[in-house]
Amino acid sequence: MASQQQIDELYDFMYPLAQRAGEILLEGYEEAGKQVNIKTAFYDVVTEYDNKIEEFLIEQILARYPAHKFIGEEDTAKNNHVTKELTDAPTWIIDPIDGTSNFIKQIPHVCISIGLSVKKQIVLGIINNPVQKKMYTVKLGGGAFCNGQPIHVSNVDNMNEANVAYEVSLLHIANLKVRNKHIKRIYHVGSRARRLLAYGCVVDSLCMVAAGNLDAFHIEDMYPWDCAAGYLLIREAGGVVTHPYGGPFDIMKPDLICAGTESLRKELEGQIRKADQAKSVGDDEE
Repeated sequence: MASQQQIDELYDFMYPLAQRAGEILLEGYEEAGKQVNIKTAFYDVVTEYDNKIEEFLIEQILARYPAHKFIGEEDTAKNNHVTKELTDAPTWIIDPIDGTSNFIKQIPHVCISIGLSVKKQIVLGIINNPVQKKMYTVKLGGGAFCNGQPIHVSNVDNMNEANVAYEVSLLHIANLKVRNKHIKRIYHVGSRARRLLAYGCVVDSLCMVAAGNLDAFHIEDMYPWDCAAGYLLIREAGGVVTHPYGGPFDIMKPDLICAGTESLRKELEGQIRKADQAKSVGDDEE
């Protein structure tokens, strides 16, 4: 594990870069007629600002730490620095713009997410939502903060008092089985939660759980850069993060449930299990 001195040094190096990246994001956010390109499918979009931010961050990191590795959404780094596997090497896990569709439409749930793994453990995270003027920061063992103020998860422990976010990744949604799974889960969770919400930005939803604005969140089929920094933020804010069926959270396959309390997380897990056992929406309640 990295020493506290190393974590502090890397945090102090990255913080002003995250601020500058936020300035680049704002330039694009306010620009009319942004150029939008399709990567793999109609829902998988990218703008020049996704690439600008990732290139800026990687260039700055490599200038200071040439041996560091990267896991990033746009993979703009030189090939010998990009990795698909988490190793013991210091590895920056970067999402230059999480919520690109929101970014295009000027919906303010848009974040830059930067996490750092050392010896396969996330040791720091910086998440910048410059539109909302919120900078979330976290160091392993050091607590969670927004704009320098400590944040903490909510103490809601049952679904009927909970604001729950549920995001559906379109990654496998063309698969009928996956689509039906989510329809059943949304029915079960939405029927019991005080409110069911979706923001189109995984990292921002994780931040809101950490800050107590949301009580729980569930998503599957994500990537490491969607969750690395937010995972640590929630843990340091006093929350729980697990696999949807209750096993350990795996940053390299980040299907997750997170919540402010274990009792709420467990109840949400139970509704997901119940939905997955149902043949169709509502068939277990007839």
